[in-house]
Amino acid sequence: MVAGGFFAQRLVRRVVSGIAALLAFFGGVLVLLATAGQGIVSSIFPILLGLVALFGAWWIYASGKALLFPRSRLTISGIVTAGTGVLVYILGFGVDGLLVIAAGILAWLATIL
Repeated sequence: MVAGGFFAQRLVRRVVSGIAALLAFFGGVLVLLATAGQGIVSSIFPILLGLVALFGAWWIYASGKALLFPRSRLTISGIVTAGTGVLVYILGFGVDGLLVIAAGILAWLATIL
């Protein structure tokens, strides 16, 4: 009975972190696609933020599957991803930034589950 609860909790954390990773991935790809038409010199910072969002997606996915310290990893990756999303939103990438912010919030919520 105890083991069933442990595995069910782990499955919910995996599903929520997987959804968060997909949101961060799509947000990062959209930022990179939006900056592709601009000049490389004028869009270095948005390109870096798009790459950080992609790294955050990988980090959230890997943290959701982790057996050792998944909650601390998800908390840190959620904070970094949400912070990146805020910076992306401030730069003017509306929906892209909101996707990355939502991914960070979902990763943080996965730590509670």
